[in-house]
Order: sequence, then C-alpha cells, then structure tokens
Amino acid sequence: MNVLLFPKHVKDLISEFNVEHRPLMRLVIDELDRYWNWRNEKAKDCDNCFNYADEQYSKYILWKKYKFCGEWCRHDLEDHIRKSYRNYIKCKTLRG
Repeated sequence: MNVLLFPKHVKDLISEFNVEHRPLMRLVIDELDRYWNWRNEKAKDCDNCFNYADEQYSKYILWKKYKFCGEWCRHDLEDHIRKSYRNYIKCKTLRG
C-alpha cells in the first residue's frame, strides 16, 4: 500500500504520529485503504439496483447526480425521488 496516494489532509494526520507508533498504525492504514477502495468501487454502482452503472444513463435529479445501469432503473428511481420531494414539500407547507 502506498500512503502517497491518500489525500493531503490524511497524509498530514499520519505524519503527526510519533515515529515509534507508526508500525502500530499499519493496521489503521490498512483498514483505511480497504475502506477507500470500497468507496471508490461503490461510486461505480447503480444508485437503484447496485449493478455496474453506465455513464450514458447518469442524470442530475434535484441538484444531485445519480448513476444508473439502464433506462428502467433511471425511470424507477427518478419517479421515486420526485414523488418523495413533492410529499416533503407538501407536508412542510401544511405544517408551516
């Protein structure tokens, strides 16, 4: 594992530790590396069914970019997001 691949703020945190403690930090760094890899792989998944997402089906829905594996997943989740947002706005205006 190469620590130089981490973002600058993470490298700065690692360098703050005492040199004698760095071998013990190997477990923490390995866990951080596993999480980092998992997160990067998860970013490639469809937001609806968690299959591999295709870039051509990406779409911004209510100011957030969503990734989809196909047209059906895009329609399904977009419909759900928009209905949820309408219900949220409706409940918010009734209360306020």
